[in-house]
Amino acid sequence: MSGAKEAPTTGRSKPPKMLAVRQGLLRGTLSFIQRWLNNEHPPGKGLRLTNNKVVYAGVDSLKLKGSNGVISFSPYGPGIFRAYYCAKDKAEPLLEDKSWTIDLAKQSADGWSLKRTAETSEYTCSLAGGIEAGITIVGTLGTIACRIDSTPVMLDLGPVQTTKEWLLVEKNLVRPGTVGVFGLGENTPPMNKAGKTVTMWNTSPIDYSTGANPLYQSWPVVIYQYAAGPAFGVVFDNPAYAVFRFSSDGKSLRYAIKDTELNCFFLLGPTLPELLGQLSYLTGTLPPLPKWSLGYQQSRWSYTPSAQVREITSEFRKRDIPCDVIYLDIDYMDHYKPFTWGKSFQDHQDLMRDLHSQGFKVVTILDPGLKVEPGYQPYESGVKQDMFVKDRNGANMNKLVWPGSVHFPDFINPSVREWWSTMVCEFLRSGVDGLWCDMNEPATFDFRSTLPPDAVHRRLQGSSTLTHRQVHNLYGFSMSRATYEGFLKTNRLPYLLTRSTYLGGQKFATTWTGDNSSNWEHLQASIPMMLNLGLSGQPISGPDIGGYRGSPGPALYQRWILQGALYPFSRTHTMEDSPDQEPWSFGPEVEASARRAIKLRYRLIPYFYSLLFEATRRGQPLLRPLFYYNPTAESLQPEYYETQFLLGPHLLAAPLMNLNPTRTCYLPPDQWYSWWTGKAVGGGQTYQTTAQKDTDLPLFLHENSVVPVYPEPPSYIPERSLDELELIITIRDIAQGLVVEYFNRSALLAYQAQFHLKESWVEGMIYMLRQGDVPEDYHPPVHLYLTINHRVEQMVLLTTCAGYSTEKHPNFDGWTKINIKRPGFPLSCRIKVNWSN
Repeated sequence: MSGAKEAPTTGRSKPPKMLAVRQGLLRGTLSFIQRWLNNEHPPGKGLRLTNNKVVYAGVDSLKLKGSNGVISFSPYGPGIFRAYYCAKDKAEPLLEDKSWTIDLAKQSADGWSLKRTAETSEYTCSLAGGIEAGITIVGTLGTIACRIDSTPVMLDLGPVQTTKEWLLVEKNLVRPGTVGVFGLGENTPPMNKAGKTVTMWNTSPIDYSTGANPLYQSWPVVIYQYAAGPAFGVVFDNPAYAVFRFSSDGKSLRYAIKDTELNCFFLLGPTLPELLGQLSYLTGTLPPLPKWSLGYQQSRWSYTPSAQVREITSEFRKRDIPCDVIYLDIDYMDHYKPFTWGKSFQDHQDLMRDLHSQGFKVVTILDPGLKVEPGYQPYESGVKQDMFVKDRNGANMNKLVWPGSVHFPDFINPSVREWWSTMVCEFLRSGVDGLWCDMNEPATFDFRSTLPPDAVHRRLQGSSTLTHRQVHNLYGFSMSRATYEGFLKTNRLPYLLTRSTYLGGQKFATTWTGDNSSNWEHLQASIPMMLNLGLSGQPISGPDIGGYRGSPGPALYQRWILQGALYPFSRTHTMEDSPDQEPWSFGPEVEASARRAIKLRYRLIPYFYSLLFEATRRGQPLLRPLFYYNPTAESLQPEYYETQFLLGPHLLAAPLMNLNPTRTCYLPPDQWYSWWTGKAVGGGQTYQTTAQKDTDLPLFLHENSVVPVYPEPPSYIPERSLDELELIITIRDIAQGLVVEYFNRSALLAYQAQFHLKESWVEGMIYMLRQGDVPEDYHPPVHLYLTINHRVEQMVLLTTCAGYSTEKHPNFDGWTKINIKRPGFPLSCRIKVNWSN
């Protein structure tokens, strides 16, 4: 849903050319005014935080005090180091002992050592692979230098500076070689931010195109990746207005924050998997999600009345297109008032029961603005309990949004979050399965499109206040938190989607990339946007497939749904009065492509779910850049990493990004296998795909992989184990993987699979892992299929089962499919294979 309406279109025809031109000019004018009102201009220089005296130097930390401010340095955790800066004239420091998103109580110096001289203090720790990292502090200057192994990588050429309103930080890379700058959350391409300026001020843009910023979210995470390594990063933790400026080679960063204190965290890697683990240790991990949230999802503004919802869901089942979730946009409400149902959905409880019986889940939109209307219970209780953001005169802030005049809950205040969570809990009794937090930048219908900087928030009950300028980027994050806490009161596995959030927001909600457009530019922007979000700490994201604004032609939608079926968050969504945008709305050929792609996703649900488990434990994104494991010079070429992606460690997708029927992709080192033919393809080189070899969705399996799939795709994801499970095994020497069947915070049902190829024998072992209170409907498979990339000459099963058989793979030459009926665990087997293939 968007913050501004456009002239409607009907059918599949385009609006008249003159009307389209006028709409474009209007959007451009409004966008310019919006940027002008919200834009800030950092100063060029300030007072230096230098001439410091060491006022405290303990085993763990170093505290410096100078004429212009205070600095402290200390280890935070494994491979993570913290710096805190505060100007002298800061009236009430907030961040020294507190962060809005980072648990400073976790801070520990375990694994770090400190050596001091008269001029410097050096902290050292061991990273993965036995590599030593060092942090050197020059006390009088308050500067910091980082090294990984024996090579310096980053240093301050000068100290941090301050003005009355700003802190200015400069970071410089000194390691030779070409470096890419990634992360920085939700931003349009180019993915590499070298030479770019990135602003963080959560915004509901009137329109956005490639290169536009700021957008809806703020993730102040900078990740540097050198060819052949190392990878390391810096996290800047303050939710105020901020600007990043990178030199053209990416080796110089000038960071300005419109506040006079800052927490800075250094992530020392030295690889992306290790770095993402460090980031998740710092900011938290995605919580467990229900398995159905990985299914395909369908939305529009709006499916109304309830009869249309029934019609759409019925079509999915009739047309044999898997789908799990239907969305209800703002028209389900009574005059757009949150926590209400309108006349078109008076039968909403019957609707929920009917949809649930067909395997559908329902997600409803939830906006923060509460209508100023006597008799509307959320508004009246909010006024009575003083729950709203204030204007500078102390009155409840009044703004126009969808319901008309609204007040905004002050989610910064814990008591307001508790009040909101109670309303969420009550609303969920209607049978809704998930909530979609929108318009929470917060967005308003005026030229600024958000709350003014001098709006007032209260941290706690009482007189302690903050201006909106200080916490603007936290608003969507705090709404997500309050909504999530309400969900937890009724459901142990909440599902939330949010448009706006801040660093660490993955702890409460997944996200999507806002009001994109139905054009090839936005299709091509999808992959780099998701990848940078993943590198910033958000493992689950995706764009509106087909584009929200406008209408895609059949070719564009076909290309988009083919790759979109592999996005972590896979949803088609479109705006009000647009033509139909369901998978069958573009003719039989596109419908057939969509069905095939979505069924592929549903075959892969066991793999997606196992990746989700890894994301909740170690912060690993589901979508990973091409250079995630092998940062070669080739994999760091944007024509490859912006158009391809790794889905977990074992799959590589190289989708067709335009109308061409073929493309050139890059396959990282090692052996790869075509998903569609099973044929081997050598890695470490470019590869020309064709529809005849790899279909219109090129997808490849990595060697030494164990990929769990359903033998046949279900129509929706059941809340139980299916009787059949298949493991696709591509073994050259050692293949292993974790197959997760069910998990929550305390329970786990999974299988650890290990296969070793020794001469002509594969020795296999599959262990069952069962922890906590696993629901009764989750159980071991009745049929376990092992699909292996070799001809099998002999099979010896060393554990009990009800029988097994082997057969040639029906489609892959030289592959074999083994069927084990009612396997016992641990399962042990020996498989003699023929190397002739």
